[in-house]
Amino acid sequence: MSLIVALAALAAGLLIGITGIGGVLVVPALTEAADVALDRAIAASMFGFLLTGGVAAALHLGRTSIPPGTIVALCVSAAAGAVAGTATLEVLPATAVRIFITLLAVGSGIQAVATPQATDRAPPGPAALAVLGLIVGYGSAISGTGGPVMLIPILLLIGTPLVSSITLALAAQVPIALAATAVNAASGRLAWVLGLALGVPLVAGAIAGAWLSRRLPARALTFAVSGALVAIGVWYGYVAVAPAHS
Repeated sequence: MSLIVALAALAAGLLIGITGIGGVLVVPALTEAADVALDRAIAASMFGFLLTGGVAAALHLGRTSIPPGTIVALCVSAAAGAVAGTATLEVLPATAVRIFITLLAVGSGIQAVATPQATDRAPPGPAALAVLGLIVGYGSAISGTGGPVMLIPILLLIGTPLVSSITLALAAQVPIALAATAVNAASGRLAWVLGLALGVPLVAGAIAGAWLSRRLPARALTFAVSGALVAIGVWYGYVAVAPAHS
């Protein structure tokens, strides 16, 4: 694994720990800097997100009181969506999904700072989150984003408090990554050594980011999430439309 990829993974982990978003950096780094084939880059990054998501979710779950049934409904449907997405990875072009994620991320990043968050508003119920889980699991699996970069913007747009949005997205990342990893391993796409190598800087960054996020004021955290959404959205949009490297 190249130094550029390792640094990108470390930065991604740091962003995941602070804002829940950041995994979108990994696949472009692998394909652009290390010439890894897209499907194998997605498989390796999903395995790395499995390690990172579990750590980050555990560190964030204590920050909000979301009913367990709500989290279970989201996680089960997200895993089902990820299985479907991974199974169709080789036959579906992901460009349209990536452009959609770009628009969603940039728009939500702007909205996050333009509209005050209602901190006492409850997150969506189990039924709504089950539908979102299917959509986010599928889109994440075919674009290699891990989950939060799709789910957090959607949750923010419908008025879910920031901390709850981050917690739910990190919780969903684990079953998405687990389901995608199982299918990728069965299909022979997963390079275990590369996935483990990605997991080390991802986890280290996530632990540092979660520690830092607990010391940021709410408004500073909002701006951090907003900036990450806009910057990553623009970057991901560029990668989606830029000429592919072989």
